Amino acid sequence: MKRLLLPVAGAVLLFAADLSAGSLTGRVAFQTKRGQNPAVNETLVWLEPQGNVRVTKRPPAKFQMITRGKLLIPHVLAVPLGSTVEFPNDDPISHNLFSLSTANGFDLGLYRKGSGKAHKFDTAGIVNVYCNVHPNMSAVIHVMPTPYYTFADGTGTWTFADLPAGRYRVTAWNEQGGTAESLVDVGPSAAATAALTIDSRNYRAQSHANKEGKAYHAPSSREY
Repeated sequence: MKRLLLPVAGAVLLFAADLSAGSLTGRVAFQTKRGQNPAVNETLVWLEPQGNVRVTKRPPAKFQMITRGKLLIPHVLAVPLGSTVEFPNDDPISHNLFSLSTANGFDLGLYRKGSGKAHKFDTAGIVNVYCNVHPNMSAVIHVMPTPYYTFADGTGTWTFADLPAGRYRVTAWNEQGGTAESLVDVGPSAAATAALTIDSRNYRAQSHANKEGKAYHAPSSREY
């Protein structure tokens, strides 16, 4: 009989651990005006634990943002704090990616097709990425201090599974409209829900300066 107690006790512990985790599912909606069409699947959703919620950090990793067809792919990227992003150039022309974002600024210089260059992001926050040659190129990198983040799908739906029970601040961000947030309680072995609405009606696309803070010059044919 004693030999059976250890496996049974272990099973009880595992079962208890499973019961301590909950889930959170929600949907992001948009308030828009005529002519606006936010990229719903580029909506980033993240959770910030409130109080004494146990958090397991995501380790830093390597990611890529590729230059292709005068676009930065993906247009929105989320990475754990301390991660490195590589910027390979898949175009037959040169690019000079840079950011003037506070605490995460960088300038990769002009480089041709190939493996490109990389930058490590050690400060949490939003990083706006541009090309110093092509003013229409842009992307956004979110450096995340929380391990709980995901992207909505094309319908605006998102899910977090295996969450420690507790209270969370839920934030949804989209480039067209900014953020919307809410507080949600996640119970053990329970499925919580949340609905967020991003107001995009005041969004205006804005031009940006080059890395020297000046207007872009007319590019030469070699730059294209």
